[in-house]
Amino acid sequence: MFIKRLPLCLLVAASLISVSPVLAQDNDEYVESVISILRTHTQLMESMAQGPRFRYSDNLVRHAQQIRETFGLVGPMEWHAAQAAELLSGEGDAALNEEMFESLALTSQRSLSNLVRAAHDSMERYDREGLLEAITAMKQSCMNCHDLLPESIAPRIWEIPQGE
Repeated sequence: MFIKRLPLCLLVAASLISVSPVLAQDNDEYVESVISILRTHTQLMESMAQGPRFRYSDNLVRHAQQIRETFGLVGPMEWHAAQAAELLSGEGDAALNEEMFESLALTSQRSLSNLVRAAHDSMERYDREGLLEAITAMKQSCMNCHDLLPESIAPRIWEIPQGE
């Protein structure tokens, strides 16, 4: 069965190699789309935390969960570490080494878990301040790493580009 599919696999692999410039552009567009989703969920949570309760207030937890899930769409932390190490190799003044990256990645993962927990707490105890603090901490955990890398490698997630 595998032998019969081998030509198809080779054809697909060859077609991917021949369109690599398109894939690079698609990659940038995909990442920007995912970042836009992160921003939207975060902005909605911030608005909901600052306003009165309304029909959809129960969605706070869902938005927090979606932020955590969407964060995973741009690559597991191991992929980020490998990409950062590859892109920074050869630069003598690299601002971020692998150990620092691992520490920052762990902080980001914890901040995402804390955000979900804070959203639950906000629903149970109407803790707006705790939720806003968790949102700020989550955003800061992203910036702590991205600020150490060139924007071409790590886009400024929480800065809204012109035209949005």
